[in-house]
Amino acid sequence: MVTRIGTFTNQQMILSATLRNQARFADTQLQVATGKVSQTFSGISQDTSRLTNLKNELAKTEQYIENIDVVTKRLEFMEFGLEQIDDMARDMRSLIRSNLNGDAATTVNLQALAQQYLEQVTEIMNLRDDSRYLFAGGKTDTKPVDLANGVYTPPVPPPFDATADTGYYEGDASIAEVRIDDTVVVQYGVLASESAFEKIIRALDHVAQTTFTSPITAAEKQMLNDAITALTEAVEDNGTSKTIGELASDVVLDHRLLDSQREKHQQYANFASTSIGEIENVDTAEAITFLNFQQVQLQASYELIARIGTLSLTNFLR
Repeated sequence: MVTRIGTFTNQQMILSATLRNQARFADTQLQVATGKVSQTFSGISQDTSRLTNLKNELAKTEQYIENIDVVTKRLEFMEFGLEQIDDMARDMRSLIRSNLNGDAATTVNLQALAQQYLEQVTEIMNLRDDSRYLFAGGKTDTKPVDLANGVYTPPVPPPFDATADTGYYEGDASIAEVRIDDTVVVQYGVLASESAFEKIIRALDHVAQTTFTSPITAAEKQMLNDAITALTEAVEDNGTSKTIGELASDVVLDHRLLDSQREKHQQYANFASTSIGEIENVDTAEAITFLNFQQVQLQASYELIARIGTLSLTNFLR
């Protein structure tokens, strides 16, 4: 308008400032709505590299935590199973010791009790979590213990067969492993072919396969004493091989190592999440206060533009 007092340049400056205010107001509205400083990296360009690194490290750390949680669950199952097997071996040993004479073996039906314990031990050794059998080594989709697989030879007592027989084992010799840090890989787990397991199975199966006479014969009594020896070796002194308790201790040590590593990762995850939040997230209360201020400022800009638009030489001379 040729009649306006303000120059074209001043009008454009005011209009440009108002448009910038509008853009900032829209950005602040979006911040309040989303809780984020910016929807694009360009809005936080000075922190983009740090943010990207933090997110990558956090993702890796969370994967390690997930790995640890999965294996921890497996170790807890294994620890529970080993404790149960140790208890059953000791219970059966006590039962045999208490029923070595006369017709006691027949009276308490040692044969049936041994069969029940054998079935329970087998069931525990065939434990699995959601995805794998725990005592089968690398053959995680195969039950590790099968006494009817055609390879294992059931005993025909008496006498007690002192020869180890792991023919029941359907797994392999692989030991599971898990990466829990950039430079830390942990091997974990127990195989159902361990000597202690084999001795317990052999002892229980010998008793389960025996039809006891009344009174007990010398050969049957000797077989029971040999079964006691095998059970004692499995839970108390297994020579150069590990007892059930020692196998359980190994599982506990692995569990503690994973717990320690998980705590370290969790501390870093908390730090990284906080740091990412400080970069990405807005202070909502501060953003709302700033939004209200911008709204007042923008309203004043609109009023100024409207007032300038009504100015003319005629109005000025009135």
